[in-house]
Amino acid sequence: MATLFKRYHKKDSYTWYVSYMDQGKSRMKSTGTKNLKLAEKVKQRIEEDILRVKKGLEPKEQIEPTLLSEFASVYLANRRKIGKAERTIQTDEYSLRRLLDYTGDCSLLSITQKVAQAYKEYKLERVNNTSASIEFRSIRAAFNWALEKPGTKYLYYNPFAQKHLIPSAKKSEYPLCLSPEEKSQFLETIGLQEHKNLFKFYLLTGCRRSEALRLEWEDVDFEGRRITFRQTKTKKDRTIPMNIELMQIINALDRTRTRPFEYSPSWVSHLFRKYLKKSGIQKEFHLHCLRHTAASDMVRQNIHLSKIAKLLGHSSTRTTEIYTHVVVEDLREAAEALTCIG
Repeated sequence: MATLFKRYHKKDSYTWYVSYMDQGKSRMKSTGTKNLKLAEKVKQRIEEDILRVKKGLEPKEQIEPTLLSEFASVYLANRRKIGKAERTIQTDEYSLRRLLDYTGDCSLLSITQKVAQAYKEYKLERVNNTSASIEFRSIRAAFNWALEKPGTKYLYYNPFAQKHLIPSAKKSEYPLCLSPEEKSQFLETIGLQEHKNLFKFYLLTGCRRSEALRLEWEDVDFEGRRITFRQTKTKKDRTIPMNIELMQIINALDRTRTRPFEYSPSWVSHLFRKYLKKSGIQKEFHLHCLRHTAASDMVRQNIHLSKIAKLLGHSSTRTTEIYTHVVVEDLREAAEALTCIG
């Protein structure tokens, strides 16, 4: 039977190895980890393979030595084949490319827990926790596929699945929203009416980026003064009424176009950042902040949370409740006016 032993590299730095007999020859194999539980799993797989070979069967799991670049190509092709969103695939591709830049085009089996931990330290010196968290989650998912995919496996274990490896994304306590003054400042900066109509549409509907860009002319009911957003994040269609200002914007759009907004998602986000910078607003806003701003505006107008949730397409008012913080800030001036002096 196989046995485990430690091989030390430096002081207090070691890797578990498996020692075993295979066809009358003494062999040893690195498990690539110092985690005993993971090493035990590798040892168990080797023992199972030895028994299967003795019975004249093929090994249960054949590990195919594969370069990281080759694996990335196969993995991304599979993601496209099963219909993953292009934006998700782009994130996966970016994350694997950054890992490749760090490790070089090495064998997938040479990427150990120690390498993964060193890569984490390397990334945190260069990017914030949120960015690192996104990349590490993408890599972990890719390596899980390498480990669990049908047929020939690429890995014995996932070095990016170790506990506490993925950095904690630092989330803002409240969603970022433009104040009424910042909203006016931003819109006044936009010189081209076509662009202004686009961003006003986001502010007047509170829709997500993709919802506006997927909108078809047939989804706009001019007679009933309603808009229906389809293929939403919650997988449900959502119909909202149009007020006068929104009707004016829709009527001003070029009806000869295939859709109301024929733009790519990345271009719209780039355009938002361009006008934001031009307006002189220093905060780290992103396009989705316009949705947050629409929600906050409705809270300021004392609209019931259930109605706001319905308009935004929230599955629960718990999501909507995060916008009530703006009311507290708006009341600060009134609170400052209270006094017991005199």
